Amino acid sequence: MAITTADHRRWQYAAISVLAALTDAAPRDLSPITWRVATTAQLQGEPASGTRTERMTELREWAAYLGIELEARPGGDGLVTYYGRTERTARNGKSVTVSLHMRVWPDED
Repeated sequence: MAITTADHRRWQYAAISVLAALTDAAPRDLSPITWRVATTAQLQGEPASGTRTERMTELREWAAYLGIELEARPGGDGLVTYYGRTERTARNGKSVTVSLHMRVWPDED
């Protein structure tokens, strides 16, 4: 069975509805972050700007709010990728992957 454009739209709608629910319920002092919405029922959040320390703080606060355990993955290029994910169910019943992601130099600030 082939995946159709309607499937992609339905999956993207599911991700958008989960994003709306997450941001609506987020504590008011939680800083906004940049979100990418995929057509494959996936959301990826990343702190937008600021120093490494500020961005790491935002990433950790969002991880705590979402119940995500972050992993640090050193890359061959010297950058460290912080990553973690969880699942949420959209109103239409579709499972949506919610991930947090950030790449930084270890000594950046």
